[in-house]
Amino acid sequence: MPMRVSESSEGRFVEVARAVDQLLVKTFGDSFEELEPKFKALERSLLRSVAKTKYERQEIRRRIAETLFTEAYGRNCPWPAFEPTLRRIQRLGYSNVERRYHVACLYARWCRRYPQHDDHEARRMLDETDRSIRRLPRESSLRKWLLDALSKLRAQTGFQSGATPDQ
Repeated sequence: MPMRVSESSEGRFVEVARAVDQLLVKTFGDSFEELEPKFKALERSLLRSVAKTKYERQEIRRRIAETLFTEAYGRNCPWPAFEPTLRRIQRLGYSNVERRYHVACLYARWCRRYPQHDDHEARRMLDETDRSIRRLPRESSLRKWLLDALSKLRAQTGFQSGATPDQ
């Protein structure tokens, strides 16, 4: 079950989202090498000025890590730049199954861009994501949507699973 956050935490998360979005707009034309230190500086600033609880600090770290990972993917970064963003998210964990899906999806797509890269980990991440999605209630529309999206992603990338379909 997702963690309920207080109204004050929700307000702070809106502030974090706004700050991340504003920096994304400002850094639109930047290379990943230029963008990354700006987001790390934003993270330090938000941790000092916005976060009030351990949970909020963890979520800020996750948001910044997810943003950097997504930007590394979007800017077509090679493994030496892409890997640290992936590893950081893996260390921090996922806020929810949708975030886990997003990371696994982009990593699988990245592996298809770089076919010389060993894709064993991408397959493992997709399988873990599949298991996480299947733990959602059967009647959940989110479960159905994510299973369908994962199935389409697997077909597009060729990362088929041994799991039995069960939507």
